Amino acid sequence: MEAIDVGQGDSLLVITPDGKTLLVDGGGFGGGPRQAPHPTDEDLSAGTPAPQDFDIGEEVVSPALWARGICHLDAVALSHAHSDHMGGLPAVLRNFHPDELWIGNNPHVAAYNALLAEAKSMHVKVRTFRAGDGFAFGGTQVNVLASFQDYQPGAEPANDDSLVLRVAYGQTSVLLEGDAEEPIEQAMLTEPGLASTLLKIGHHGSITSTRPEFLARVAPQWAVISCGLHNRYGHPRQEVLEELQEAHVRTFRTDINGVTCFRLDGVSAQAEMGCQTPP
Repeated sequence: MEAIDVGQGDSLLVITPDGKTLLVDGGGFGGGPRQAPHPTDEDLSAGTPAPQDFDIGEEVVSPALWARGICHLDAVALSHAHSDHMGGLPAVLRNFHPDELWIGNNPHVAAYNALLAEAKSMHVKVRTFRAGDGFAFGGTQVNVLASFQDYQPGAEPANDDSLVLRVAYGQTSVLLEGDAEEPIEQAMLTEPGLASTLLKIGHHGSITSTRPEFLARVAPQWAVISCGLHNRYGHPRQEVLEELQEAHVRTFRTDINGVTCFRLDGVSAQAEMGCQTPP
């Protein structure tokens, strides 16, 4: 599993033992349902900073995949429809023509509908998952932990819409939490099989996620936090870092460590910073 450094966002590459590829999220700008608009002349004259003017999916995620020799993805998963997770996916779809797009339960805002329409136009199979679903994927077992069957999203995308996946190989596993917050974590505590070797920390290390009871149940040996350097949200929160330290979880963060790879061989796991070559 590689945590691609996309700044304040998420993009995670999973390569299975037999070489199948899954990309979870594609990075992007902002935490809301849509990308930041380009500023007007009035904005610029007033000193409003310009947003990033490049596509993270095209300029960051795609080169990271190409550097590994990947030209096709078996599957792409969208955790939820916030732009820092979804914004780069249109470019990823165009560049890597995945066989499948995995989604959870998201409100049908314009950007999300556009992504689904693009997938349909490219004949990408869209698969909808809910908690309790499970299936084999390239020598691994994927279990869906959220969203729940009775979950109803609001009018706008929210962190708790997150599709939460646990990918297991042998005795090792990774739990990909998206931006799920405490209410979803509490609900997942009733489910068996939370324990995981590696935890992708929820919501970029916000205090809203990775609450102590949930962390204790997952009991990871390793953790990774995907966040931007000096981001305006103050992620990761010191309280979360202290909680991980007290639990003796070896933690990496993309704002400081950059891209990080974790190799899970079915028995144990190890981490490697700055990995860019094929495993």
